[in-house]
Amino acid sequence: MSDRLKVGLALLATYTIWGSTYLGMKFARESFPPLSMSCLRFAIAGLGLMLFMRLRGSAWPTGHEMLGGMGIGVILLGIGNGGVVLGLGYISTSLTALILASSPIWAALFAGFWGSWPNRREIIGLAVGFLGAAVLSFDGNIQAAPWGFFVLMLAAMGWALGTVLIPRVKQASGLMGSGAQMVGASASLAIAALATGEHFTAMPTTNSLLAFSYLVIFGSFVGFSAYSYLVPRVRPALAISSAYVNPMVAVLLGFLLNHETISPYMMISLPLIIGGVLLMSWAKTATPAKATA
Repeated sequence: MSDRLKVGLALLATYTIWGSTYLGMKFARESFPPLSMSCLRFAIAGLGLMLFMRLRGSAWPTGHEMLGGMGIGVILLGIGNGGVVLGLGYISTSLTALILASSPIWAALFAGFWGSWPNRREIIGLAVGFLGAAVLSFDGNIQAAPWGFFVLMLAAMGWALGTVLIPRVKQASGLMGSGAQMVGASASLAIAALATGEHFTAMPTTNSLLAFSYLVIFGSFVGFSAYSYLVPRVRPALAISSAYVNPMVAVLLGFLLNHETISPYMMISLPLIIGGVLLMSWAKTATPAKATA
């Protein structure tokens, strides 16, 4: 199999799998307590991924690397994914995916705290993206569930801050580091589940178990493996291109499989949010090219 074909398959996996996890979480939480479900998902996937990498010859993370990876996981996946599963109790998968599409926009702002403030072109992208989020806030479903909108915005900011911190915190490289992040997320979600009094009231249904298995195997193992394969081999703009493809996949799947409606506000905000992320991505790649020339 050629390298080009491997890259293409990895991109396809991040586009389709991560775009479908919103619907997977929606189905899984039908009979799973939301925070407990995410805790179990990341515990199984994180420990399994670390064991798999160890069997392939990778060294265990040092104590410092393990703490760094777990800390990133608390922010990136604990707040990021925990907010998503809670928000899905109030808001449709399509709207959830659109709100989370604002993560790269928040990341550009958070990067400024480390001296990497957006340039003029990126500011245009930020303005367009935030305009899309503002339009989305007028959607009737969000107006009826402002708490869900708040939690999902917090999730988007958690994912963004975690992404910005990844290269700034010492942790194990590759999939071993991803496994440590999921272990950290699992621990924080377990604490949150206990604090909120979550508990299972009945055995999960078959559909919820299938959705949970999909999230563990494909959403975590396959998705993270594909992304880790892409990062060192393609341009950063291409590696993170799933940020503006996933919402479109989620909206389509929500419409086809969960009978979700697409409101006029969604139709307006979708191109604005994705367009803002695209403008920022183009600005990041255009600036270095100009400097090199």
